[in-house]
Amino acid sequence: MKKIFISSTFALVILFVFAGSTAFTQGTQVTLPSAGLTPESPFYFLDRLGENLRQFFTFNPEAKAKLQIEFAGERIAEIKVMVEKKGANTKGLSIAESLLQANVAYAAEIVSAEKTSGKDVTALAKTLNDEFDARDKLLEQTFKDAKAQLKAQRKEIKTNLLAEARRVGDTAQIAILEGQLNDINQQIDVLGQKKDQLENSLQGEQKNIEKEMSKDDQKKEEIEQKEEKEAVEAEEAVEAEESAEVDEPKEADEPKETSEQSEAGEKDNKKDNSQNSNSSNQGDQNTSKTEDNE
Repeated sequence: MKKIFISSTFALVILFVFAGSTAFTQGTQVTLPSAGLTPESPFYFLDRLGENLRQFFTFNPEAKAKLQIEFAGERIAEIKVMVEKKGANTKGLSIAESLLQANVAYAAEIVSAEKTSGKDVTALAKTLNDEFDARDKLLEQTFKDAKAQLKAQRKEIKTNLLAEARRVGDTAQIAILEGQLNDINQQIDVLGQKKDQLENSLQGEQKNIEKEMSKDDQKKEEIEQKEEKEAVEAEEAVEAEESAEVDEPKEADEPKETSEQSEAGEKDNKKDNSQNSNSSNQGDQNTSKTEDNE
């Protein structure tokens, strides 16, 4: 019985150690793993136990550093599932974010320790940075998709439901829809704040990895980051314009119509005054001729 237990335990450990070990050998195209259990599950500790066993039985520092980036991908998958299901206010989100930051920090710590021991870590740092960049883009897309979904809901309420309720004068429905809009706006704000906070905390840890890359790779990374920042700013500007159009769909045309009507009214008044003046002058002339004849 004891031998069976030991054999089962050993098999379980081997499964944990080698599960997902091909994550860095599948090319540059990175996809998120299955989220499995999330921090909201009461059995999440089992997922963490498996990761700790894999980490314990991974003795090579380089492999252990790569394992942290793999774990970071799993944290991002968990964040994706929770945000899609319950939004940015879900309780387990902060746990996954904290673990994600710890994974990246530990990878940076391993790189630093290897450099201190006299090893050339430029290639390792480049690999880790590229792998995490690919996963970080998926994290950004997660928040972007959630935000786009909320904006689509907001647009539907504003342009269709709320407009119809105002047309028929349904004050109760108007109040309900306006409450829903306020809730959606708050969720969008919270998503943006969560994204910015998480990105800022991860950037600090990732910088510790980037600084160990070669000078040429660091320059390339700086250029890529600048281009990505410009693309994000351009996208945010377009989103702001679209949001403004939804907020005021047709109000901008009303002043123009009013102005045109005012100008037309002024022309009509001038025309009437001119006609009245001409009539008055003609009447005065007729009166003068009558008096002369008399």
